Amino acid sequence: MEGDAQSQQQSLKPRIETEAMVGSTGPAERISSVWLDAWQDPVANVRAYSPCIRMADLAGDGEYRLLIADASKKLKVWKGTVLQSEHNLLEPAVAIASFYSDLSTPRLPALAVAAGPFVFIYRNLRPYYKFTLPPVDIDPQEAEVWADSKTDKSDPLKVVEDLLGLRDNGVSLSSRSLDLLAIDENDTAARSAFIAEHRHQPLIQQTCITCMETIQKNMEEPDAVSCLVIGTERCQLLILDPSGTSVSHKVKLPAVPVFIAVTGLLDVDYRIVVAARDGNLYTMKNGELTGMAIELESQPCGLVRTNKNIIVGCMNNTIHSFHVKGKKTYSIYLPSTIVTMELLTIQRQRMVKALLVALANGEVRVYNEKHLVSIHQTNDIPIGLRFGRFGREDNTMIMTHSSGSLSIKILPRHANLEVTGNTAGPPPEQDIPLNVPKKTKLYVEQTQREREQAIDMHRIFQRDLCKLRLSTARAYVKVLTDGQGAISYTSGSSLRLNAQVQGLGPLFKIKLNLQNTGNKPIFNVPVMLTPAPIYQLSTTQMHIPVLLPGLLYQFEAEVQCVDHNGAADSIHVFICSASSSVPVLSAIVKMPLSELLEP
Repeated sequence: MEGDAQSQQQSLKPRIETEAMVGSTGPAERISSVWLDAWQDPVANVRAYSPCIRMADLAGDGEYRLLIADASKKLKVWKGTVLQSEHNLLEPAVAIASFYSDLSTPRLPALAVAAGPFVFIYRNLRPYYKFTLPPVDIDPQEAEVWADSKTDKSDPLKVVEDLLGLRDNGVSLSSRSLDLLAIDENDTAARSAFIAEHRHQPLIQQTCITCMETIQKNMEEPDAVSCLVIGTERCQLLILDPSGTSVSHKVKLPAVPVFIAVTGLLDVDYRIVVAARDGNLYTMKNGELTGMAIELESQPCGLVRTNKNIIVGCMNNTIHSFHVKGKKTYSIYLPSTIVTMELLTIQRQRMVKALLVALANGEVRVYNEKHLVSIHQTNDIPIGLRFGRFGREDNTMIMTHSSGSLSIKILPRHANLEVTGNTAGPPPEQDIPLNVPKKTKLYVEQTQREREQAIDMHRIFQRDLCKLRLSTARAYVKVLTDGQGAISYTSGSSLRLNAQVQGLGPLFKIKLNLQNTGNKPIFNVPVMLTPAPIYQLSTTQMHIPVLLPGLLYQFEAEVQCVDHNGAADSIHVFICSASSSVPVLSAIVKMPLSELLEP
């Protein structure tokens, strides 16, 4: 007995853990653990995951107790290293949370235990109130089937057939109908007995709670009034009132929520990030679901919100960080499966937020953004993780393991979680010099000539550039004066021509739109159409008596393709002048292929 007491006293003494090898960063890099081993109970017989582990100031004396709701339907309370009390639960807990429902003094929090469709609220560790989730709306067709079964003349086979038809049509059935359909189809007597037993009972479908968190109402204080945020199997997110007796906000989600990360104040501005079972992240802002959805590579297994980043762990051994607007910032690839994640927050001269990750190989890693700052190796797989104040120590990490053991670690006040110079900065490949070829004699002479004759070279370049601009302007003026463009400015007039082709062939129609954009009228304007040999025109010449400024004149000409293969060519349109042999304006109309008519 004395030896056991001495060993227990030695286990209570803090000791710094040994260094651990980083499995994914290189064989020579070693990162030490920053945690102190405070206490460990290998026979605690506790099997609980992270949502079922909390620390709360239950007595209002400033000493925080450890609350764990394990799988054996017991709520266990630790004060320091002593198991203070055990309380039986009616159902296995899904999550627990402590919250302050009012401003009464002394400031004693209430404890909420989510189990099945209920939230059991405890005050002073005594049952106080049971909140039941609102029942799910039953499909009218299913309700009609069970209403018809209440008569004595109803046929059980017809009831089963109707329910099977509804299920095949995609109707979400209640648990009663699913239990009926799960009975062996050959056992008609069992189905008839099930229908006779339940047909006179009201058809009510309850949903189950999947996750639960708290959101502060109007102040960011440790003992401020807060509300419960609940996710359900029916793809709903519920926010209860501070007393936990009614629903104040309800939001419909596209999928079932499994993790919740809450930031902000309920009465001011808040955001709730939800990791859903369909592998997506959804954001709810001030009671409304935003249109942004982040699609993940695999199913989420952890969710943490830090500053303006959303950090989610996936089942493909990867941690992804996204900005609140949806843009990915970085990814971390891990050597083992992620078991659970937790936010580490330290309030010093400035607030430090880091990420705690428990892996299936027994490692507990600490990441400051994407940089690894600590690795703690455990002898067992941690399945539950919670960081916060325990007793009077602010920075405490509680771990539950797969073997049922319970361990407590303390973060020293002088622990450095900042990024060191070895992990930050550019990669080591940047220090490797590039294979630059040696400077030849010709290269040296060329650079020397450019230095000595820089002014002359710049003048020659500017002169050639001016010549190029002048030649381009002259060519453009020649196109306009020769009538080769769509607009002409010759002989003091300004004309605009637009040609369109209508028809599928072999008969076409060419529509010409001619407009005088000048200030003076133009008289006696001939129009010539020169077709290719495969076309015949109804008219090849048109005479326009006068073109008034601003008016749009339309002319038509019928074209027939005489080629047996339905080939295509072009037709030239010339706007001539009586005073010059050069056309005032010209256009080339590209004709389409003709569709051949079947004989």
